[in-house]
Amino acid sequence: MKMPILAAMLLAGAAPAFAQAPAPAPTVSVETSVDPQRLAAAKITVDRVWPLGTYERMMRGTFDQVMDATFASMMDLKMEDMLPAGTDLGKADPELLHATMREAMAKYDPHFQERTRITYKVMMDEMIPIMNRMEPDVRETLARVYARRFTVEQLGDLNRFFDSPTGRAYASEAMLIMTDPEMARTMAGMAPELMKSMPSIMKKVQTATAHLPLPKPPKGKRG
Repeated sequence: MKMPILAAMLLAGAAPAFAQAPAPAPTVSVETSVDPQRLAAAKITVDRVWPLGTYERMMRGTFDQVMDATFASMMDLKMEDMLPAGTDLGKADPELLHATMREAMAKYDPHFQERTRITYKVMMDEMIPIMNRMEPDVRETLARVYARRFTVEQLGDLNRFFDSPTGRAYASEAMLIMTDPEMARTMAGMAPELMKSMPSIMKKVQTATAHLPLPKPPKGKRG
């Protein structure tokens, strides 16, 4: 297995742990008409559960714990654990095949773990300003969604609850609960299972798409 591919798999394996910080969904055609009264009440609700700065709190609150937990759970996997059942191992490098991820990466790039950590850190630092710029639109959309799903009376009940001491405490943490260190560790624990399952998943993808013609190579690329 080539090292760039392995590095990509490691990065992909960390993805479930970051799933707790949701990104805006792709734009789709939806019903946009909203009752003004419901929308007004929904905006109050959103002010409680998603105040400005929530994205940044999510992303800054998860990075270190997610990375530490993810690497701890992934780096001791053996390379052979990630191969599909029935794989011909005749030409495989036995030393690499039976090595753990940590051992394999240390052989090809002793600084892989630190390099990956720095990569994620730079990505997070660059993504946060982008998410901050998008956040007002996210809040507006969330208010419209709340307005369509809940009546004025229901939104009023929610807002009265959020005005109580318990409600304020809950609302301030509602979107951040998934960033709790214990949740981060559990989410990171998904990474090894994802890594082990990925070869067989990709094999099924290959089978499912076998009837499609191969994509055209980029212009100027020789076959």
